[in-house]
Amino acid sequence: MPLINENDSLTLLAIIMMIVAFGYWSEKTALSKKLSTPLILLMLGLVLSNIGFIPHSAPVYDTIQSFLIPIAIPLLLFRANLVRVFKESGTMLLAFGLATTFTVIGVFVAVGLVDLGEFESQIVGSLAASYIGGSANLVATAEAIGFTDSSAYLPTLTADAIGAIAFLMLLMFLPASSLILKLLPSKHMISNQALKSDDNEIVKENGTKDVPVSMTGIVYGISLSLVICAVGRFIAGFIDIPGMFILTITTLSLLIANFAKKQIDKIQFDFEVGSFFMYVFFVTIGASANLSNVFDITLYIFIFLMIVILIHISMLLLFGYLLKLDLAELMVASSACVLGPAAAAALAAGQGWKSLVTPGMLVGVLGYAIATFIGIGITSILS
Repeated sequence: MPLINENDSLTLLAIIMMIVAFGYWSEKTALSKKLSTPLILLMLGLVLSNIGFIPHSAPVYDTIQSFLIPIAIPLLLFRANLVRVFKESGTMLLAFGLATTFTVIGVFVAVGLVDLGEFESQIVGSLAASYIGGSANLVATAEAIGFTDSSAYLPTLTADAIGAIAFLMLLMFLPASSLILKLLPSKHMISNQALKSDDNEIVKENGTKDVPVSMTGIVYGISLSLVICAVGRFIAGFIDIPGMFILTITTLSLLIANFAKKQIDKIQFDFEVGSFFMYVFFVTIGASANLSNVFDITLYIFIFLMIVILIHISMLLLFGYLLKLDLAELMVASSACVLGPAAAAALAAGQGWKSLVTPGMLVGVLGYAIATFIGIGITSILS
Protein backbone atom coordinates (compact mmCIF):
# COMPACT_ATOMS: atom_id res chain seq x y z
CA MET A 1 0.00 0.00 0.00
CA PRO A 2 1.63 3.28 -1.10
CA LEU A 3 1.91 6.17 1.33
CA ILE A 4 -0.11 8.40 -1.03
CA ASN A 5 -3.45 6.88 -2.01
CA GLU A 6 -4.09 6.47 -5.73
CA ASN A 7 -7.33 8.46 -5.44
CA ASP A 8 -5.64 11.43 -3.77
CA SER A 9 -5.24 13.12 -7.13
CA LEU A 10 -4.47 16.59 -5.77
CA THR A 11 -1.55 15.40 -3.64
CA LEU A 12 -0.22 13.21 -6.43
CA LEU A 13 -0.40 16.12 -8.87
CA ALA A 14 1.47 18.31 -6.38
CA ILE A 15 4.23 15.68 -6.09
CA ILE A 16 4.44 15.32 -9.88
CA MET A 17 4.77 19.08 -10.28
CA MET A 18 7.49 19.25 -7.63
CA ILE A 19 9.42 16.56 -9.51
CA VAL A 20 9.02 18.51 -12.76
CA ALA A 21 10.17 21.70 -10.98
CA PHE A 22 13.25 19.82 -9.80
CA GLY A 23 13.81 18.71 -13.40
CA TYR A 24 13.79 22.32 -14.61
CA TRP A 25 16.15 23.31 -11.81
CA SER A 26 18.51 20.45 -12.71
CA GLU A 27 18.94 21.91 -16.21
CA LYS A 28 21.06 24.65 -14.62
CA THR A 29 23.32 22.15 -12.85
CA ALA A 30 26.17 19.86 -13.84
CA LEU A 31 23.77 16.93 -13.39
CA SER A 32 22.00 17.70 -16.67
CA LYS A 33 25.31 17.44 -18.55
CA LYS A 34 25.46 13.74 -17.69
CA LEU A 35 21.77 12.85 -17.38
CA SER A 36 19.05 14.40 -19.52
CA THR A 37 16.10 16.02 -17.76
CA PRO A 38 13.58 13.44 -19.08
CA LEU A 39 15.76 10.65 -17.69
CA ILE A 40 15.98 12.38 -14.30
CA LEU A 41 12.19 12.70 -14.24
CA LEU A 42 11.75 9.05 -15.24
CA MET A 43 14.10 7.85 -12.52
CA LEU A 44 12.51 9.97 -9.81
CA GLY A 45 9.03 8.69 -10.70
CA LEU A 46 10.36 5.13 -10.82
CA VAL A 47 12.10 5.37 -7.42
CA LEU A 48 9.23 7.08 -5.60
CA SER A 49 6.68 4.51 -6.81
CA ASN A 50 8.86 1.48 -6.11
CA ILE A 51 9.72 2.54 -2.55
CA GLY A 52 6.00 2.84 -1.87
CA PHE A 53 5.72 6.61 -1.64
CA ILE A 54 3.39 7.06 -4.61
CA PRO A 55 1.25 4.42 -6.39
CA HIS A 56 2.08 2.68 -9.67
CA SER A 57 -1.32 3.51 -11.11
CA ALA A 58 -3.75 6.32 -10.40
CA PRO A 59 -6.57 8.17 -12.15
CA VAL A 60 -4.39 11.29 -12.37
CA TYR A 61 -1.74 9.31 -14.30
CA ASP A 62 -4.39 8.14 -16.75
CA THR A 63 -5.64 11.70 -17.17
CA ILE A 64 -2.15 13.03 -17.86
CA GLN A 65 -1.32 10.27 -20.34
CA SER A 66 -4.70 10.47 -22.08
CA PHE A 67 -5.08 14.24 -22.29
CA LEU A 68 -1.80 16.11 -21.82
CA ILE A 69 0.13 14.21 -24.50
CA PRO A 70 -2.43 14.82 -27.30
CA ILE A 71 -2.62 18.48 -26.25
CA ALA A 72 1.17 18.75 -26.30
CA ILE A 73 1.56 17.38 -29.82
CA PRO A 74 -0.01 20.36 -31.68
CA LEU A 75 1.88 22.78 -29.41
CA LEU A 76 5.14 21.11 -30.43
CA LEU A 77 4.24 21.19 -34.13
CA PHE A 78 2.86 24.70 -34.61
CA ARG A 79 6.28 25.96 -35.75
CA ALA A 80 6.88 23.03 -38.11
CA ASN A 81 7.86 24.04 -41.61
CA LEU A 82 7.01 21.00 -43.75
CA VAL A 83 9.15 22.08 -46.68
CA ARG A 84 12.13 22.18 -44.35
CA VAL A 85 11.10 18.93 -42.65
CA PHE A 86 10.96 16.90 -45.85
CA LYS A 87 14.27 18.36 -46.95
CA GLU A 88 15.83 17.33 -43.64
CA SER A 89 13.98 14.08 -42.76
CA GLY A 90 15.78 11.85 -45.23
CA THR A 91 18.32 10.65 -42.68
CA MET A 92 15.59 10.29 -40.05
CA LEU A 93 13.65 8.01 -42.39
CA LEU A 94 16.81 5.97 -42.99
CA ALA A 95 17.44 5.76 -39.25
CA PHE A 96 13.87 4.64 -38.64
CA GLY A 97 14.15 1.96 -41.34
CA LEU A 98 17.31 0.67 -39.67
CA ALA A 99 15.66 0.75 -36.24
CA THR A 100 12.68 -1.28 -37.50
CA THR A 101 14.94 -3.82 -39.19
CA PHE A 102 17.05 -4.27 -36.06
CA THR A 103 13.95 -4.74 -33.90
CA VAL A 104 12.85 -7.59 -36.18
CA ILE A 105 16.33 -9.12 -36.10
CA GLY A 106 16.40 -8.79 -32.31
CA VAL A 107 13.02 -10.52 -32.04
CA PHE A 108 14.18 -13.58 -33.99
CA VAL A 109 17.47 -13.80 -32.08
CA ALA A 110 15.71 -13.45 -28.71
CA VAL A 111 13.07 -16.07 -29.49
CA GLY A 112 15.88 -18.54 -30.13
CA LEU A 113 17.41 -17.79 -26.73
CA VAL A 114 14.35 -17.52 -24.46
CA ASP A 115 11.55 -20.08 -24.25
CA LEU A 116 8.25 -18.23 -23.79
CA GLY A 117 6.12 -21.36 -23.61
CA GLU A 118 2.77 -22.28 -25.11
CA PHE A 119 1.86 -18.79 -26.32
CA GLU A 120 5.31 -17.93 -27.65
CA SER A 121 4.31 -17.01 -31.21
CA GLN A 122 1.49 -14.76 -29.99
CA ILE A 123 3.61 -13.07 -27.32
CA VAL A 124 6.47 -12.46 -29.76
CA GLY A 125 4.23 -11.15 -32.55
CA SER A 126 2.40 -8.78 -30.20
CA LEU A 127 5.63 -7.44 -28.68
CA ALA A 128 7.24 -7.04 -32.11
CA ALA A 129 4.29 -4.87 -33.14
CA SER A 130 4.63 -2.82 -29.96
CA TYR A 131 8.38 -2.25 -30.46
CA ILE A 132 7.93 -1.10 -34.05
CA GLY A 133 4.80 1.01 -33.58
CA GLY A 134 3.51 1.31 -30.04
CA SER A 135 1.27 -0.23 -27.39
CA ALA A 136 -1.78 0.38 -29.59
CA ASN A 137 -0.23 -1.99 -32.12
CA LEU A 138 0.29 -4.62 -29.40
CA VAL A 139 -3.42 -4.51 -28.59
CA ALA A 140 -4.42 -4.50 -32.26
CA THR A 141 -2.12 -7.43 -33.08
CA ALA A 142 -3.28 -9.43 -30.07
CA GLU A 143 -6.88 -8.95 -31.14
CA ALA A 144 -6.09 -9.90 -34.75
CA ILE A 145 -4.32 -13.14 -33.80
CA GLY A 146 -6.75 -14.10 -31.04
CA PHE A 147 -4.29 -13.63 -28.19
CA THR A 148 -6.74 -13.41 -25.29
CA ASP A 149 -5.47 -15.82 -22.61
CA SER A 150 -5.04 -13.60 -19.53
CA SER A 151 -2.33 -15.80 -17.99
CA ALA A 152 -0.01 -14.81 -20.85
CA TYR A 153 -1.57 -11.57 -22.09
CA LEU A 154 -1.37 -9.62 -18.82
CA PRO A 155 2.32 -10.51 -18.16
CA THR A 156 3.03 -9.47 -21.76
CA LEU A 157 1.48 -6.05 -21.15
CA THR A 158 3.43 -5.67 -17.90
CA ALA A 159 6.75 -6.65 -19.49
CA ASP A 160 6.02 -4.32 -22.41
CA ALA A 161 5.63 -1.34 -20.04
CA ILE A 162 8.71 -2.14 -17.93
CA GLY A 163 10.77 -2.88 -21.05
CA ALA A 164 9.81 0.51 -22.48
CA ILE A 165 11.12 2.23 -19.35
CA ALA A 166 14.37 0.23 -19.51
CA PHE A 167 14.75 1.10 -23.20
CA LEU A 168 14.16 4.81 -22.68
CA MET A 169 16.62 4.99 -19.78
CA LEU A 170 19.29 3.14 -21.77
CA LEU A 171 18.64 5.36 -24.80
CA MET A 172 19.01 8.58 -22.82
CA PHE A 173 22.25 7.40 -21.25
CA LEU A 174 23.89 7.37 -24.70
CA PRO A 175 24.80 11.09 -24.82
CA ALA A 176 26.51 10.69 -21.45
CA SER A 177 29.15 8.46 -23.08
CA SER A 178 32.05 10.49 -24.43
CA LEU A 179 33.04 7.54 -26.64
CA ILE A 180 29.62 7.36 -28.30
CA LEU A 181 29.57 11.13 -28.79
CA LYS A 182 33.01 10.96 -30.36
CA LEU A 183 32.00 8.17 -32.75
CA LEU A 184 28.55 9.63 -33.50
CA PRO A 185 28.77 13.43 -33.23
CA SER A 186 25.50 15.35 -33.32
CA LYS A 187 24.93 18.84 -34.68
CA HIS A 188 21.65 18.97 -32.77
CA MET A 189 23.35 18.38 -29.41
CA ILE A 190 25.96 21.02 -30.14
CA SER A 191 23.37 23.60 -31.20
CA ASN A 192 21.20 22.74 -28.19
CA GLN A 193 24.07 23.49 -25.80
CA ALA A 194 24.50 26.84 -27.50
CA LEU A 195 20.82 27.60 -27.07
CA LYS A 196 20.88 26.65 -23.40
CA SER A 197 23.67 29.13 -22.82
CA ASP A 198 21.58 32.02 -24.08
CA ASP A 199 17.92 32.14 -23.13
CA ASN A 200 17.33 35.04 -25.53
CA GLU A 201 18.24 32.83 -28.44
CA ILE A 202 15.62 30.30 -27.31
CA VAL A 203 13.02 33.02 -27.45
CA LYS A 204 14.24 33.97 -30.91
CA GLU A 205 13.85 30.36 -32.08
CA ASN A 206 10.15 30.55 -31.24
CA GLY A 207 9.65 33.78 -33.11
CA THR A 208 8.76 35.81 -30.02
CA LYS A 209 11.91 37.86 -29.47
CA ASP A 210 11.22 41.54 -28.71
CA VAL A 211 7.50 40.74 -28.46
CA PRO A 212 5.88 41.37 -25.04
CA VAL A 213 4.76 38.19 -23.29
CA SER A 214 0.99 37.94 -23.57
CA MET A 215 -1.29 35.56 -21.70
CA THR A 216 -3.56 35.83 -24.73
CA GLY A 217 -0.85 34.28 -26.89
CA ILE A 218 -0.31 31.40 -24.45
CA VAL A 219 -4.02 30.69 -23.94
CA TYR A 220 -4.68 30.94 -27.67
CA GLY A 221 -2.11 28.23 -28.35
CA ILE A 222 -3.56 25.86 -25.75
CA SER A 223 -7.11 26.55 -26.97
CA LEU A 224 -6.18 25.89 -30.59
CA SER A 225 -4.47 22.64 -29.54
CA LEU A 226 -7.62 21.51 -27.70
CA VAL A 227 -9.79 22.26 -30.73
CA ILE A 228 -7.44 20.22 -32.92
CA CYS A 229 -7.61 17.31 -30.46
CA ALA A 230 -11.42 17.43 -30.34
CA VAL A 231 -11.71 17.47 -34.13
CA GLY A 232 -9.06 14.77 -34.40
CA ARG A 233 -10.93 12.52 -31.96
CA PHE A 234 -14.13 12.99 -33.96
CA ILE A 235 -12.45 12.10 -37.27
CA ALA A 236 -10.53 9.14 -35.78
CA GLY A 237 -13.84 7.71 -34.52
CA PHE A 238 -14.78 6.87 -38.10
CA ILE A 239 -11.48 5.13 -38.99
CA ASP A 240 -10.63 1.92 -37.13
CA ILE A 241 -6.84 2.03 -37.47
CA PRO A 242 -4.34 1.83 -34.56
CA GLY A 243 -2.89 5.24 -33.76
CA MET A 244 -5.40 7.07 -35.99
CA PHE A 245 -6.04 9.72 -33.34
CA ILE A 246 -2.33 10.65 -33.19
CA LEU A 247 -2.11 10.59 -36.97
CA THR A 248 -5.15 12.86 -37.29
CA ILE A 249 -4.04 15.51 -34.80
CA THR A 250 -0.54 15.45 -36.29
CA THR A 251 -1.96 16.03 -39.77
CA LEU A 252 -4.29 18.81 -38.60
CA SER A 253 -1.47 20.50 -36.68
CA LEU A 254 0.84 20.42 -39.68
CA LEU A 255 -1.87 21.81 -41.97
CA ILE A 256 -2.48 24.72 -39.63
CA ALA A 257 1.25 25.26 -39.10
CA ASN A 258 1.88 25.52 -42.84
CA PHE A 259 -1.31 27.12 -44.18
CA ALA A 260 -2.53 29.33 -41.34
CA LYS A 261 0.63 31.18 -40.44
CA LYS A 262 -1.22 34.38 -39.52
CA GLN A 263 -3.04 32.45 -36.79
CA ILE A 264 0.17 30.79 -35.63
CA ASP A 265 1.86 34.19 -35.31
CA LYS A 266 -0.65 35.03 -32.53
CA ILE A 267 0.63 32.13 -30.41
CA GLN A 268 3.42 32.49 -27.86
CA PHE A 269 5.56 29.95 -25.98
CA ASP A 270 3.75 27.01 -27.57
CA PHE A 271 6.87 24.83 -27.69
CA GLU A 272 7.73 25.57 -24.06
CA VAL A 273 4.21 24.70 -22.86
CA GLY A 274 4.23 21.51 -24.94
CA SER A 275 7.61 20.54 -23.49
CA PHE A 276 6.28 21.12 -19.96
CA PHE A 277 3.39 18.74 -20.64
CA MET A 278 5.88 16.16 -21.91
CA TYR A 279 7.93 16.49 -18.71
CA VAL A 280 4.83 15.74 -16.65
CA PHE A 281 4.25 12.70 -18.88
CA PHE A 282 7.76 11.35 -18.19
CA VAL A 283 7.15 11.39 -14.42
CA THR A 284 3.96 9.33 -14.74
CA ILE A 285 5.63 6.84 -17.08
CA GLY A 286 8.40 6.27 -14.55
CA ALA A 287 5.92 5.90 -11.71
CA SER A 288 3.91 3.34 -13.68
CA ALA A 289 6.78 0.81 -13.82
CA ASN A 290 6.36 -1.79 -11.06
CA LEU A 291 9.73 -3.49 -10.66
CA SER A 292 8.28 -6.22 -8.41
CA ASN A 293 6.47 -7.64 -11.43
CA VAL A 294 9.80 -8.49 -13.00
CA PHE A 295 10.20 -11.37 -10.56
CA ASP A 296 7.18 -13.45 -11.58
CA ILE A 297 6.20 -14.97 -14.95
CA THR A 298 6.91 -11.59 -16.53
CA LEU A 299 10.64 -12.10 -15.93
CA TYR A 300 11.10 -14.35 -18.97
CA ILE A 301 9.23 -11.94 -21.24
CA PHE A 302 11.27 -9.06 -19.84
CA ILE A 303 14.53 -10.93 -20.54
CA PHE A 304 13.29 -11.52 -24.09
CA LEU A 305 12.65 -7.80 -24.48
CA MET A 306 16.03 -6.81 -23.04
CA ILE A 307 17.73 -8.97 -25.68
CA VAL A 308 15.65 -7.27 -28.38
CA ILE A 309 16.48 -3.82 -26.98
CA LEU A 310 20.21 -4.47 -26.69
CA ILE A 311 20.41 -5.81 -30.26
CA HIS A 312 18.27 -2.92 -31.52
CA ILE A 313 20.45 -0.23 -29.91
CA SER A 314 23.86 -1.82 -30.49
CA MET A 315 23.20 -2.49 -34.19
CA LEU A 316 21.72 0.97 -34.64
CA LEU A 317 24.85 2.53 -33.14
CA LEU A 318 27.10 0.34 -35.28
CA PHE A 319 25.36 1.14 -38.56
CA GLY A 320 24.95 4.76 -37.49
CA TYR A 321 28.72 4.95 -37.14
CA LEU A 322 29.33 3.22 -40.48
CA LEU A 323 26.84 5.48 -42.28
CA LYS A 324 27.95 8.60 -40.34
CA LEU A 325 24.47 9.31 -38.97
CA ASP A 326 23.67 11.88 -36.28
CA LEU A 327 23.31 10.49 -32.72
CA ALA A 328 20.33 12.72 -31.89
CA GLU A 329 18.51 11.59 -35.04
CA LEU A 330 19.27 7.94 -34.24
CA MET A 331 17.88 8.40 -30.73
CA VAL A 332 14.65 10.02 -31.92
CA ALA A 333 14.17 7.45 -34.69
CA SER A 334 14.78 4.63 -32.21
CA SER A 335 12.28 6.15 -29.78
CA ALA A 336 9.71 6.55 -32.58
CA CYS A 337 10.17 2.89 -33.49
CA VAL A 338 10.02 1.38 -30.01
CA LEU A 339 7.71 3.81 -28.20
CA GLY A 340 5.74 5.58 -30.93
CA PRO A 341 5.42 9.15 -32.24
CA ALA A 342 4.32 10.79 -28.99
CA ALA A 343 7.37 9.47 -27.14
CA ALA A 344 9.64 10.50 -30.03
CA ALA A 345 8.24 14.03 -29.81
CA ALA A 346 8.65 13.96 -26.03
CA LEU A 347 12.28 12.92 -26.31
CA ALA A 348 13.09 15.55 -28.96
CA ALA A 349 11.24 18.26 -27.06
CA GLY A 350 12.72 17.29 -23.71
CA GLN A 351 16.24 17.47 -25.15
CA GLY A 352 15.53 20.75 -26.93
CA TRP A 353 15.97 19.27 -30.43
CA LYS A 354 13.13 21.30 -31.93
CA SER A 355 13.93 20.49 -35.54
CA LEU A 356 13.54 16.75 -34.80
CA VAL A 357 10.05 16.89 -33.26
CA THR A 358 8.13 16.77 -36.55
CA PRO A 359 10.38 14.22 -38.33
CA GLY A 360 10.15 12.04 -35.21
CA MET A 361 6.36 12.28 -35.25
CA LEU A 362 6.21 11.49 -38.97
CA VAL A 363 8.34 8.33 -38.82
CA GLY A 364 6.54 7.29 -35.62
CA VAL A 365 3.21 7.45 -37.42
CA LEU A 366 4.76 5.33 -40.18
CA GLY A 367 5.57 2.80 -37.45
CA TYR A 368 1.93 2.80 -36.37
CA ALA A 369 0.92 2.07 -39.95
CA ILE A 370 3.20 -0.94 -40.51
CA ALA A 371 3.69 -2.47 -37.05
CA THR A 372 0.47 -4.49 -36.81
CA PHE A 373 1.11 -6.10 -40.18
CA ILE A 374 4.64 -7.02 -39.15
CA GLY A 375 3.44 -8.41 -35.81
CA ILE A 376 0.84 -10.61 -37.50
CA GLY A 377 3.44 -11.79 -40.01
CA ILE A 378 5.93 -12.75 -37.28
CA THR A 379 3.21 -14.66 -35.43
CA SER A 380 2.44 -16.60 -38.62
CA ILE A 381 6.11 -17.43 -39.20
CA LEU A 382 6.57 -18.74 -35.64
CA SER A 383 3.30 -20.68 -35.49
